[in-house]
This record gives sequence, structure tokens and C-alpha cells, in this order.
Amino acid sequence: MDTKKKIYLQYAAIFIFTMLFGAILFIIKTSDIWRSSLPKYEYSTILPKELLEMMNQNKELIIIDTRIKEYFKKGHIKGAANLPYTSMKTMTKLLKNEMLKDIVIYSEDGERSKKICEILTNLGFSKIKNLHGGIKNWIDSGGEIVLLE
Repeated sequence: MDTKKKIYLQYAAIFIFTMLFGAILFIIKTSDIWRSSLPKYEYSTILPKELLEMMNQNKELIIIDTRIKEYFKKGHIKGAANLPYTSMKTMTKLLKNEMLKDIVIYSEDGERSKKICEILTNLGFSKIKNLHGGIKNWIDSGGEIVLLE
């Protein structure tokens, strides 16, 4: 075998070794990210009567109405703050200091609030609850609403 072929084979071996070593390092480093030190939380779903009990017992309960402002004005649960789903960045910024408090999220029918609950639990919020059926179920169950119009 001539020297040119030997040199090419050596370079190829070095290249393959470097790529293999880099891939192993990548897997080791990214596995630390995958197994992040942040615990994985899950939200729970509550019924309107459970929310009413929480409202009566818990003075630090945070209730978030994720509907747009127009719907919020037409009627919302007493004590709820309006943080529309359209501004998730604002919502997470405002709730950042409240990560350990009970937070109840609701939407019109409970479907959009499920998605928001998933996002918040993935961000590290540990006590997130979704109101089953949203404000429609709250009203159907005889829950009191506040009108702003």
C-alpha cells in the first residue's frame, strides 16, 4: 500500500473516531437536560363544587380566567383575574412569584384551560388546577358570576 492511501486511511480513522467521540459526548450532555433537575408536575381537574370549597377555605387562591376581555366583562368567577390565553408570556411573568400557590385556571368550556395548565406545569408550577367544563359548567352548577357591564 502506498503512503498516500495510508495517510487517507489514518485521516479517515481520526475523523470517524472524532465523530464517534463527539456523538457520545452529545448524548451524555443532553441526557442531563432530558433528566432535568426540575420535577415534572401534573395539573388536576376540579369540579365547580371543589372550587367553591377552595374559595371558602383558601385566602391565597389564585383564579385565572383565560378568556378574552370582552367575555370576562360579560361574567366571570368572583376574584378571578383576566389573563387571556393570547398573552401566555404575560401570564407566566405575572405568576412567576406564585409558583407554590394554588392556581385555578378556567376558560369557556375547560378545553383551552387544559392546554394552559399543561404549559404551566411544564414550566414548574406545582399546584395548577383546571376547572372542569370551564365557566359554562360553573354557571350550570349554580356558581355565582360577577358582571362588569
